[in-house]
Amino acid sequence: MSIRTGTKLKVFFSSFFIQASWSFEKMQGLGFAAAISPAMKDVFNGGRSSIPAMRRHLAYYNAHPYMASPILGAAIRLEEKGRDAECPVDAGARLKGMLMGPYGAIGDSFFWGSVRPLASCLGVLCAMLWGLWCIPVFLVFYNAFHLWMRWDGLMKGYMLGEGVVGYVISLELPKWSIRLRYASAAVLGIFFAMAAFGLARPVMAWHLNNQGTWLFAGMILAFISTFFLKMFLRKGITVTSLVYIVVLPLIILGAILR
Repeated sequence: MSIRTGTKLKVFFSSFFIQASWSFEKMQGLGFAAAISPAMKDVFNGGRSSIPAMRRHLAYYNAHPYMASPILGAAIRLEEKGRDAECPVDAGARLKGMLMGPYGAIGDSFFWGSVRPLASCLGVLCAMLWGLWCIPVFLVFYNAFHLWMRWDGLMKGYMLGEGVVGYVISLELPKWSIRLRYASAAVLGIFFAMAAFGLARPVMAWHLNNQGTWLFAGMILAFISTFFLKMFLRKGITVTSLVYIVVLPLIILGAILR
């Protein structure tokens, strides 16, 4: 018997609070157990029959919070199979223990190291172009990624069970991490060109009579900035460090020109 759609929604919303209860002994273990508890009640028809499963999932757990959803879905599926004697009863808990390390590293690199910096850079660039519209741009861009992983990961994990490993591999998140960092370099290059020319406008009288030249020069500066920022990324510099590399020259330029 599959769990109900309403139960899947409960697990989905509970996954947002996996980090709400930390401990040095079990890290996010209590949060994971709380997230999976609605499903365990369905799998074992409620009551005391779900207690052994809940004890299994109260064990140590520590991974990226967004990457918990594929593990949650797979663990639920394996608990169903264990209930029906199709696999060992602790298969779900063992899978969770094996995946939390690799998925934690993948999630940190993709979400913290790539998506969040790119969303922040886009937000700052949009602030220069559209003012307060930068807020919805940042929120929509960033949340689209983690909401997709939370829901689609949960559904794919529940459908595939231990096959969720292949699903996550097929997403090629490490490759996309690199691509998103290059996109961050491009956004920072455009930001640097716009900010630099914006600061220099008061002392560049020629731009008033030659907007085409000013635009062309800005495009060239943006291209050069992006090229060098991408080279820094290839040398192992983080996007956060690139932000300082871009902002500090602008602060110096601003101090000189103002």
